[in-house]
Amino acid sequence: MRLRRLIAILLGLTSVVAAGFALAFPLPAACVLVGVANLQVASDGSTDFGGAKHDDVALKRLTQAARSRIGAVFGDPKATPILIYADDDSRFGWSRANRVGSTQFVGSRACVVIGPEGRSVDVVAHELMHAELHHRVGWRRRLTQIPTWFDEGIAMQVDWRRRYLLPREDLPRSRDVMDRKTARAFFVADDQALTRNYAEARQVVTDWLNNAGAETLYSRLEQVREGRSFDEMLSR
Repeated sequence: MRLRRLIAILLGLTSVVAAGFALAFPLPAACVLVGVANLQVASDGSTDFGGAKHDDVALKRLTQAARSRIGAVFGDPKATPILIYADDDSRFGWSRANRVGSTQFVGSRACVVIGPEGRSVDVVAHELMHAELHHRVGWRRRLTQIPTWFDEGIAMQVDWRRRYLLPREDLPRSRDVMDRKTARAFFVADDQALTRNYAEARQVVTDWLNNAGAETLYSRLEQVREGRSFDEMLSR
């Protein structure tokens, strides 16, 4: 009886912890649980359309167009994240995220959620590029080595929305964004300042790639995965 009671208590605690995690971090929780949910998975095993009511063929074409853009800029992508197209705010705690797009990571697993306002090649390619960087550099090194400004700047190379083009007169100040190494520093509440952060990150990474060569990105990230520091990668 004591053993049964202990097991019951442990199961109860596990349920409470799981529920608390899901409430506090709805998208990472979805990333963990999506594998056991009754959701439609595409034939390549990487895409989940979240049971949404829409044209799956059109979304598969959108996904392929986004992957093709990444391929044209950096080379063919290898990451196969879970990709969910959400229809409304109710799915996967969407009200706790944004209605455009978000990429979450749980260990080595990447989960991309595209909201109802994010169905464009720009947004999907942007989020898939986050998953590609994560795949190439590895989750540990991404956490410890890759600053947020670089992660976002790389994603912006395949995101061509004009609102994130830095005005010519602001180019000399673009390197200020390199001080925004953490998510807290980069993702500010002020929309105008956040837009500027994206624009500056885009410009700084563009300048770096013009010298380093976009075709070298994957190999450079894999060197970081193998132990080279981010600063060494950036300087060579």
